Amino acid sequence: MSTNSEVRSKATRRIFTAAEKARILAEYDSAASSLARASLMRREGVYSSLLSNWRKQLANGGPAKRGRPANPEAAENARLIKELEKLKRRLERSEMTVAALGKAHALLQMIASGSSAEDERSKPS
Repeated sequence: MSTNSEVRSKATRRIFTAAEKARILAEYDSAASSLARASLMRREGVYSSLLSNWRKQLANGGPAKRGRPANPEAAENARLIKELEKLKRRLERSEMTVAALGKAHALLQMIASGSSAEDERSKPS
């Protein structure tokens, strides 16, 4: 008799790995009679509906994902937001470059006009 007398408050759900599912399905399919199949299901603690679900999963390539289906527009929105931020940074750099070039142009014009005025003054009359 077991020395552990604690009663579990909640029954735990049995989780089958993919290898266990494949093994149980193979045994079920190779059973000679319906009595052998029934004893296998009792021994493993599974129902026939569970076996049919496993067959569907196997045919589809794995268990179905749970939860809400992914929103196809959400991925596109995230990509567009990322691209927008990238383009905003690029525009900001371009505007700073144009502003710097405008200042450099104005400075060069000022220097050029100042040097032409000095050249006229230094010419002999």
